[in-house]
Amino acid sequence: MRKLILVLTVLMAAAGCGKKIPEPENSGAAIKDVSTLKAATTVSSVRNSDEDFRVNTFVKGNSVYVECYLKNYGFSEANSEQLATVSVFIDNQKKVDMRTAAFILKDIPNGMHKIRLEILNDSGEKTGLQKEFKVHITSSI
Repeated sequence: MRKLILVLTVLMAAAGCGKKIPEPENSGAAIKDVSTLKAATTVSSVRNSDEDFRVNTFVKGNSVYVECYLKNYGFSEANSEQLATVSVFIDNQKKVDMRTAAFILKDIPNGMHKIRLEILNDSGEKTGLQKEFKVHITSSI
């Protein structure tokens, strides 16, 4: 009985492992326009820039906790990467330059605020990397 079950199992496995791979349903479709291809390339490059600079935020009371992740820049002189500075703008007014990847923005007044972070290189020049986000401060706890 065990031999029969073993033989059936082997036969079922062998039958399922065929060499014919099904073709995709849209295999007959061709690219109709070159502009479609350019648009896809543009989206890809935008995604790469998002990977170069990511930001996590957390609001607690009237403080905003910010974490920056940079692909080609660092904040420590011990790293071989280029040094970065984060310029912080709140409601289009420059508030501070930070030289750390994580920092806290304190004493932000109640209400809706737009915060923009711009990355500067070690010479103080803009790198083109920036992020904007909105926060809603509702208490001063």
